[in-house]
Amino acid sequence: MDVQLPRVSKAWQSIKNLISGQSTSSHDGDSIEGKLSLKEISQLYPRDTTILSEVEKCLLYHPIRTDLQPLANKLAESAALDSQDVQLIQQSNQQQIETPLQAENSQFIGRDVQQKKVSDAISRWQNNKGELTAVIGPFGSGVSSFLNQFHHQYHQQVPVTYVSFYHAALTTKEAIANLCYCFNITDEPKSITEAIALINQQDSHIIIIDDLHKLMLRMMGNYQALVTFATVIMETRQQHCWILGCETYVWHRLSSQYSITNFVKIIVRLEYFSLLEFRDVIQAKTANISLTLTSDGNEETEKAAFEQLTKQLHQVSGGHSKLACVLLFNALTEDPNHPLSIKPICTPDLATLKQCTDEDLFSLAEIYVHGGLRIFQHAEIFATSIEQSSLKLEYLSRQGLLKPHYSKLDFAQHYYVIPPTLTRLIASHLVNHNKLYL
Repeated sequence: MDVQLPRVSKAWQSIKNLISGQSTSSHDGDSIEGKLSLKEISQLYPRDTTILSEVEKCLLYHPIRTDLQPLANKLAESAALDSQDVQLIQQSNQQQIETPLQAENSQFIGRDVQQKKVSDAISRWQNNKGELTAVIGPFGSGVSSFLNQFHHQYHQQVPVTYVSFYHAALTTKEAIANLCYCFNITDEPKSITEAIALINQQDSHIIIIDDLHKLMLRMMGNYQALVTFATVIMETRQQHCWILGCETYVWHRLSSQYSITNFVKIIVRLEYFSLLEFRDVIQAKTANISLTLTSDGNEETEKAAFEQLTKQLHQVSGGHSKLACVLLFNALTEDPNHPLSIKPICTPDLATLKQCTDEDLFSLAEIYVHGGLRIFQHAEIFATSIEQSSLKLEYLSRQGLLKPHYSKLDFAQHYYVIPPTLTRLIASHLVNHNKLYL
């Protein structure tokens, strides 16, 4: 396997172009000069392929880790290995993409104030003053990664269960079954009272329920299921520490429709990365590909160039790290003199969103707050036919605004989600057009 060391070198004139946004390059027919279409962004990540370059893995797929060598060193070492060893390294790299890395092997950046709030809530629960805790933040702000830190921080002190329900509960029975699942209870209780008593008999647990939006589905029966869910966790909060992860706009809907803030006393808010946090994220990501922006080797010059790069990426992405990494990856290119070079950062082209009708935007809003919808669910929410919903969702998918997951058995089960790199861009557009509410 022929591997080049991904050492990036760049002349000062290119740095000036990067900072000023001049000398931009053109893209395919979906983009204009200096812009990157939403379809292209969604196609860059995630990609439906197992063949990924090392740079792509580091920037887009590997979590930030404290024990990773710079990629140049790692590949230099592998040059001395035989073909069998190289094959094992490739297999290991593939496993890292498919299997989430443990939190203790990763580097968590920022969120110190929020971490202390959750730790304090757990301490109060340990002192018999338990209350429900919610961690809320927009998609792509790192709520799941944040919650996972506590799973590994406390699992040696007390049993910790981390779950994310796949299907929304539409009946009281399903809501009870979901909660019993957290404790591996197989004998299903016959009533809410029996469920509460049974759960309170279990050894004390910390229960982290991520993606609360998956439990809220605007379909017949869901209201009673949510009431049951809230009642059970409220009545067991002294015995068990319940920590809920929820998207910001979903939280607003739960607050306005179900007054959830009357029951959840501790609310921890995450936002997209600040400029300082964002700089640390990009620095950690680019350290593993040995990125350099200047050719003279001067440390101060390199530092200044990197500061300008991170400021531009932060402004374009709004602190959404995955979007920023995709834009950075798109700017990396090969040239005859170096393994990689960098061209000016493109900005997202919002033309596709601006052309959406109100009907399109309402569909995007419902898909956003639910974290994804199947065709039959969209049809029920909008009181339309399966066929009409299918055409609507497929149209939005062809525009690059949705990512489809097709069912081979039933087209009504086709599942559509907003690509993870577009969540901030689409949410901001929906808010500006009164389709999502603060």
